[in-house]
Amino acid sequence: MSCTTKTDQIEDASSLIDKVVEANGGVDALRALKDISFEYTFRIQENNTEDVSLERYIFDKEVSYAEYTKRECYALPQMPGSHSQFFDGNKTISKVNGEMVTEEQPAYIGHALRKTNYYWFAMMFKLKDPGVNHKLLPPREVNGIAYKMVEMTFGENIGDTSDRYILYINPETNRIDQFLYTALGFGVEQPSLMELKYEEIDGVYISTYRRYAPADWDGNVIKESWTEQITKNVKFNNGFDIETIQGAL
Repeated sequence: MSCTTKTDQIEDASSLIDKVVEANGGVDALRALKDISFEYTFRIQENNTEDVSLERYIFDKEVSYAEYTKRECYALPQMPGSHSQFFDGNKTISKVNGEMVTEEQPAYIGHALRKTNYYWFAMMFKLKDPGVNHKLLPPREVNGIAYKMVEMTFGENIGDTSDRYILYINPETNRIDQFLYTALGFGVEQPSLMELKYEEIDGVYISTYRRYAPADWDGNVIKESWTEQITKNVKFNNGFDIETIQGAL
């Protein structure tokens, strides 16, 4: 008779996450694509409002830029005019009508969106980042699929908040079909359930459609109030560099 130690569980969870990353194409394959541009729509179904942006990322240093064409949700809708955001790997700059948005103005959400949007795009390739912890949980059955379950948490000084994720890993594809998570940086302490659909583009799998709603930690949606995240017109290897992207700010 054998027993499973805590170390064995950590190793099992870690190897399972390795399979998830590889099932999405692998970190090296994404980095080899250098950069990406796409149109991103963030839509709140409850009140039919949207933020729409042209997103540009450079994978080295996780450089992120957005130019907004529609702002009704979180991208500083209270400040009318043109709006752009730029994260150079260290700090975020936001501008409205060409003028810098300072910390004294209502800029927090606008600044936070740079890291948040990049993370939602690249999450499946960042699951093994330094400081990310994994723990194997008992399987859960959803719609006839016995999902492998992994809890993901973040070590001290990793990210801006200490969020918790519960990942549902499809045993056939080794990709994550849905996950539970907190968003403490946005003041949301109760979990949400995120559902994902993927497209294979240039050898990597990208979650081009996501939607989330309030849930409990058992994975039950407690309010049919869905928010959608839609990625279109994906193009890799655009030849971006930091100076070019920053110049567009």
